[in-house]
Amino acid sequence: MEFITIEVAKRENLGTAESNRLRRQDQIPAVLYGMKRPNIELSISKNEILRFLRTGSHLVELKLGEKARPAILREKQVDASTDRILHLDFVRVDDTHEIETEVPLNWKGRAKGEGEGGVFAAMYSSVVVRAMPRALPRQYTIDISELGVNETITLGDVEQREGVSFIEDLGTVIANCVEPKADADSDDEDELDAEAPAAE
Repeated sequence: MEFITIEVAKRENLGTAESNRLRRQDQIPAVLYGMKRPNIELSISKNEILRFLRTGSHLVELKLGEKARPAILREKQVDASTDRILHLDFVRVDDTHEIETEVPLNWKGRAKGEGEGGVFAAMYSSVVVRAMPRALPRQYTIDISELGVNETITLGDVEQREGVSFIEDLGTVIANCVEPKADADSDDEDELDAEAPAAE
């Protein structure tokens, strides 16, 4: 995953009123923290943020003046009713040291078992990996078309990439296709009907 450079400005005034003022001017409040260094409060152009998000990368170089600070997008706060970006959290990274972060899972296709009456269920939408920043994958695409009824996909079935390791055990089940549960109420009614005496 490559670093995407974006221009940022330092925020001197903080608080809810100032954040709302920035948003009205199409600026997004943000903060950079980590590596036991002081937090830096930032404002970033909405257009710069949207350009960055469209790349699919989470790695960024925050260019403040003449200095670019490598970081990773850790959290994006979004208004649930409008999808407007409210705030961004960036964490400093060292390009020469491994980091741990989440990588999205992209489920591709339709499970074969769904055509056999099964139900596909994904337990994970992302997985935590450890890698050098530039070795981080943007996402893992997993083809589920051959997944049959009562079969599972484990972390070990996901593409293993050089320099990238999963934090959880490779035997961890991340998706499956199972038979739908029988309707317990319907079964009880059938039993009651069977036990009821015939009408004379």
